[in-house]
Parts: sequence; C-alpha cells; structure tokens
Amino acid sequence: MSISLLASIHCKKDAEAAFDTELKKLVETSKKETGCLACELYQYKDEPTKYVIEEEWIDEEALSRHMETAHYKYFVHISPALLVNPADVKILTRLI
Repeated sequence: MSISLLASIHCKKDAEAAFDTELKKLVETSKKETGCLACELYQYKDEPTKYVIEEEWIDEEALSRHMETAHYKYFVHISPALLVNPADVKILTRLI
C-alpha cells in the first residue's frame, strides 16, 4: 500500500517570490523520482503565503530515499529563513 506525505507551509510575506520559486523546483524534481506516484502543490486562495504539498509514494522506502536526495536536503536547509514557522508535516497511510 502506498504512503503519503502532507505538508502545510507558511512562508514569510517578504520571502514569497523566493519561496515560491524554490518550492516549485522541489516539487518538479520530486515528481521525476522513482517511486513518486504524485506530488501536488497547492496555494491557499485567500492566503497566498500558505501552501500545501501532497505527495504519494509507492512505499515507505521510496519516501525515505526522497528525503535523502540533494534537492530535498537543499530545500530543508534553506526553508527556515523563508518560513514563518517550521512546516507541519504528516505521514499518512492509505486506508482504502
């Protein structure tokens, strides 16, 4: 059964452009990884500094490999300077 990651992210108002660029690069690169079934990026309609990433991976091993990639580690490294607070990340298992 697949495994999913759901991340809620709130960037600083003065960092919107840089954050948007880096986040889109992360998502586009992640989509190309082996084991990635889906990687979707959403932005709150009424709060443009808030985002949600929804990822689905073939299994936990694929998600673990993703978290060891250079592009993921780079994003984790730069994001504290761009965020209001740390991302709220949840790992989910599909029930049905």
